[in-house]
Amino acid sequence: MESTNKVSELIKSEILALQSAANVKQNELESAYKEAMSEANKIRKESQKEVDNDLKTIENLTAALAALGVKPEKSKVVGKQHPLLIVPADYHSGLTINEKIAYILEEAGKELSKEEIAEVMAVYDDTDPERVAKQIGGVLSSLKSKGLLSANKDGRKDLFTLVKQESQE
Repeated sequence: MESTNKVSELIKSEILALQSAANVKQNELESAYKEAMSEANKIRKESQKEVDNDLKTIENLTAALAALGVKPEKSKVVGKQHPLLIVPADYHSGLTINEKIAYILEEAGKELSKEEIAEVMAVYDDTDPERVAKQIGGVLSSLKSKGLLSANKDGRKDLFTLVKQESQE
């Protein structure tokens, strides 16, 4: 009986050591993820500012040409650029609504309605699906108008999917 207790205690201590090591690794992973996401968002924002400044400069120069009576050549003004949604590796409370939507659509691997997205998000966030559906309605429309989500009609409902970046070969 005594040897069984010793074996049991050894196994328990090994489990505790493994749990502790796993917790440390999980914390390191989450910290690295948050740092990477923060850096990626910083770069995205800086790049967007540069594009916006370039577009504003083009508008100002075009206006200056028009004021001089010179008709500017037709140029291909791109408009505001929107990077693809970043799909997080896992779902957690620190994600933005955009990231939560991207994660849910990626995990589903199929088209989902606003209500279906809200139901999944409500399960993850332990909240009311109807409230979530009201919150994400405008976000989904905005992401769709920016070309980050595509939507197909199913009756009166939109079914959303992520827009994937086409590989350039």
